[in-house]
Amino acid sequence: MIPRRRVHTYRGEWNDLGRWLSQASVNDDGAIDAWQRSVGELVGVPHTVAISSGRRGMAAIFEYLRLGSGDEVIIPAYTLGELIPLIQGFGADVVPADIDETTLNVTAETIGRRITPRTKAILVLHAFGAPCPIGSIVSLVSQSGIAVIEDCAHSLGAGVGGAMTGSFGFASFFSFETTKPVNTFGGGMVATHDPGLTDFIKSRIRVDRADLSPLKKKIRVARMEQFMFASGLAFPPLFLLATPQTRTVMNRLYRSAQHAFPGAVQYSTVQARLGLKKIQDLPDRIEARHQRVMQLQSLLRPEIRIQRLEGGATSTWYFLVAVLPVAAAPVRKRLLMRGIDAGVGAEIADNCAQTLGWTDCPNVDAVFPCAIALPIFDRISESQIARVARALNKAF
Repeated sequence: MIPRRRVHTYRGEWNDLGRWLSQASVNDDGAIDAWQRSVGELVGVPHTVAISSGRRGMAAIFEYLRLGSGDEVIIPAYTLGELIPLIQGFGADVVPADIDETTLNVTAETIGRRITPRTKAILVLHAFGAPCPIGSIVSLVSQSGIAVIEDCAHSLGAGVGGAMTGSFGFASFFSFETTKPVNTFGGGMVATHDPGLTDFIKSRIRVDRADLSPLKKKIRVARMEQFMFASGLAFPPLFLLATPQTRTVMNRLYRSAQHAFPGAVQYSTVQARLGLKKIQDLPDRIEARHQRVMQLQSLLRPEIRIQRLEGGATSTWYFLVAVLPVAAAPVRKRLLMRGIDAGVGAEIADNCAQTLGWTDCPNVDAVFPCAIALPIFDRISESQIARVARALNKAF
C-alpha cells in the first residue's frame, strides 16, 4: 500500500522521544526560545511565539485585532471548514472568496470583489503548500487598514519572489501537526512584524499547564498509523473511507484522532527539540518532493491537472492535489483497489462557499468534486511515483 502521506521522522527519533519524555523537567533548557528564533529566521519575521496549535494562534490574532460583531472576515472558499465557527465565535461574518481553478488559491481579484466597509481582516491560505499571490493581495489593501493574515499551516519553507510565506501580512500562523512540513506532533507558531501581538499572546499562554499526555497520544497514533500501512491493516478503514455510505463517519473519526492540542496546554521543550532537528533538512526535503511531483507530472495524461504554481513560487507540496476531468470519488476507489491511497472531497479541503450558503463561487464548485490528493511524502521513491501514475492513467 502506498500511503497518501506519511509522518516524517528522522533516524533515531523514537529513541530521542523516549529519552526526552522520561526526563523530570522538559521546559527549562531554552529549546523553545531557540525554536522560535529558528522559525523567525527562516521566515524572515522578527517576532515569533510558539503556541499549542496553529488554530489557537489564529484565534489569538483575531482577539488582538478585536474582531467582533459587525465585522467581516474574508476567507478562501476552499479551505478547512472548521475555521468558520471559530471566526463566527467572535461575532463576525465569514465571507468566502472564490479560487483560481488552476492554482487552487484565492486571488487579488476574487478578494477585491468581497471587500466592504465592514471588512476587518483577510485570511489567506497558501493552499497545500503553494503560495497564493500574496504580494498583490497585500498591495490591494495596503492603504485600507484591513489586516492580512497568512494561514501557513501547509507552507513553512515555501516562498515567492525570494520571500517566504508568512512574511507578507500583518501576521501569520503555522502548524506542526504530524503530517505538516515540520512535524512536532502538534503545536503551532505565530509570526509577525508587530511585537505587541507576540507580547499579547505570551500574556495569554503564561498560565497554560505543562501536560505531555496529548503529545504522547499523538505519538502513539502516528506509530499505529505507520504499523497499519506497513502491515496492510490500513486497507479496511481506507475502504470504508472510500465508500459513500461510511465516508462521513470515517472522516470524522480520522479528524478526531488528529485533533489539535487542548487550548490551555503548553508547547513543550520536547516538541521544540524535534522542530530544531527537523527544520535543518527542510529545504532538502522540499526539493526532493518537488522532483517527485515533476516526475509524476511528466507521466500523467495531459487532462489530469496538477496544482499550478504562481510564477516565481516554490511549494512545500504538503498535499499533491490534481484536478481530474471526471468526478474524483470513483477514481479514488479504483486507486485503492490497486494499493494506492488517495483523498477526495473534504479530506482535502471544504467547499466553504457551499457551507456558508454562497452561490457565486463557480470555481470552487467545479474543483471540489474533481480534486484528488495523490501520494506525496518524504522519501517517496521514483518507482512508487511511477506506480501512482500508471494506476491513475488507467483509473478513468
